[in-house]
Amino acid sequence: MLELILNKTSPKAIILRDLDSILCTGAIVAQEFFPEECCDGGNGDRSTSFVPEVYVVGDFNYGLLENVNSVSFHYNDSDGDNEFNPSNGGIDKNTVEIREEGRDGEHVNNNSNSKSKVSIRTANLLQQQDSVFENIDNGTETGLQLTVEEQRILKGEGQDHASSKAMTLAMRTIVRVTSISLPSSTSPSFQPSSSNQKGKKNTTRLIPITSAHIDAVTFIGNGGLRFVEELVQLGGKVSVKTTLNSQSVDRRRWKDLGVEPSFANKANRIGDAYLKLGCQLSFTCAPYLIKSSRPSFGEQIMWGESNAVVYANSVIGARTEKYADYFDICAALIGKVPLAGFHLSENRIPSIVLDATELIAESLSLLQGDINSGMRKDVDSFYPTMGWLCGQLSDGKVPLILGFDQISSRVTDDDLKAFCAAFGTTGTSPLFHMAGITPEAYDDTAVDEMLMNHDKKDGKVVKVTPTHLIDAYETLNSGGSNNQGTSSDETGTSVEKIDLIALGNPHLSVSELRRLTELVKQDERKKHGDVRVMAALSRHVHSQGKKLGYIKSLEDFGITFVNDTCWCMMIDQPIIPASAEAKIMTNSGKYAHYGAGLTNRSLRFASLVECIDVSKNGTRLLNRNENDSCLPSW
Repeated sequence: MLELILNKTSPKAIILRDLDSILCTGAIVAQEFFPEECCDGGNGDRSTSFVPEVYVVGDFNYGLLENVNSVSFHYNDSDGDNEFNPSNGGIDKNTVEIREEGRDGEHVNNNSNSKSKVSIRTANLLQQQDSVFENIDNGTETGLQLTVEEQRILKGEGQDHASSKAMTLAMRTIVRVTSISLPSSTSPSFQPSSSNQKGKKNTTRLIPITSAHIDAVTFIGNGGLRFVEELVQLGGKVSVKTTLNSQSVDRRRWKDLGVEPSFANKANRIGDAYLKLGCQLSFTCAPYLIKSSRPSFGEQIMWGESNAVVYANSVIGARTEKYADYFDICAALIGKVPLAGFHLSENRIPSIVLDATELIAESLSLLQGDINSGMRKDVDSFYPTMGWLCGQLSDGKVPLILGFDQISSRVTDDDLKAFCAAFGTTGTSPLFHMAGITPEAYDDTAVDEMLMNHDKKDGKVVKVTPTHLIDAYETLNSGGSNNQGTSSDETGTSVEKIDLIALGNPHLSVSELRRLTELVKQDERKKHGDVRVMAALSRHVHSQGKKLGYIKSLEDFGITFVNDTCWCMMIDQPIIPASAEAKIMTNSGKYAHYGAGLTNRSLRFASLVECIDVSKNGTRLLNRNENDSCLPSW
């Protein structure tokens, strides 16, 4: 949204069914940091503003609009409709009536055959807040309760760096985004600490965080670059320990990887600016692998990046929302976030049960087998497949997943990392509970209480079936499918050529480096010359792997390592094969989900064992078992 506004290509208006504070954040940042470029200067002339008007109309009204070809916006009583007299507390010029138009541009009447008149009265979210700061100034009750010191920061009167312009604009951004979120008492995400009672406003306050992880480090346009460099220019400094997500290029090896210099320059400028703000030189999508940055159970944090948020909430039991880009660094500067959403215990209660007990029981011998046995060679692909499936089945709710307790002794941190990343691609909730595995559902008492609360609310129970699992795997394994490069080997077995094997999404762990080293050394075969193998990992893990000898062994085999960036950012040639018919193989459910769309190449999904096997053969078998099936053993 920020890019659209600064490029003057944003829409005039956006009509939403449900509140979306993330979408509004980019517009608020534009208004606060670049007012002269994007706003109408307060003269009320809508045609001179590049910030879109944002209207939330609700499920029923949105359903009415879905079948409407065009609508007109009426801002006041100028058309003689005496019934339209905005009086819901907003400013008249910012309250709108959305009407359906007929083919001739006239307002549709009630008597036009069976077609009923569509007339919706609502207010522009981005302008409805004009009174927020005035109310704070004069002590009037507002949804967000600020302390005296927080009000000083808001007015630029704080002490030391708290008085900087960067801190003031960051606080204004947080206040405005929060004030937009507060009216929504039906959405689990960002639900405030005090529920809306009749005659009372939703209220919340800011709470301190112990750490932040910034997602907005990718170069997607000049707007994001200008924003972070503006924060530096205005004297910004983070107030808490802050790590950085993967940026768009490997900061040290971009030339060797063939990245275009002008793009690399802007990508590195973003990283440089965040470092000047006091962020750690981390550049990883897996901050939980850095011991000094890993939060503890119950810690209030502010993390961005979908897999990291899901992992922190679910596997560690820390507490964070799924925050918008740009809001994240504002919160890191202030060192606080609203007490809302998944920071609150009541919003972490599961509202759907996904029962995989029978499914896992049917494959128990395979899933419990020794990882080095032939029977269990493809079991690591089970976890990202299940993560992708559970995210899809959870329907936006916090799920309690049953059945994994049967294999609890075999579930590793790497398995959970892969599960979380895939869950984050299809699930909108930043949290799941896995009975017998994750900390908030680890013991029987906690699980029983969750189930009891779920039953009281007549919550939904979904039985996870083999059909669900097969469909999920085949979806991940068929991204952008094409039959180019398919042939038969000397035995007549169908095979397909693989051009690139992409590992490390999320970034590899030390234990994954160890496993990779075991796999490349398990026989005498060398890497096939026609297959490129690349792996992404943080500098921190890369350094550890070097000390343990893993990096040298894997580089000798022919694996190229990339730091600072990740596969969701490496989307262009020459890293991605030039041929449109090329095939990329990955063991990542996340990359299998996004990769085809990002690269316009076909994606294949497989276990780590199969990825290394294919790197040695150059091709992948299409018929791998006696049942002539491409499905894994589980």
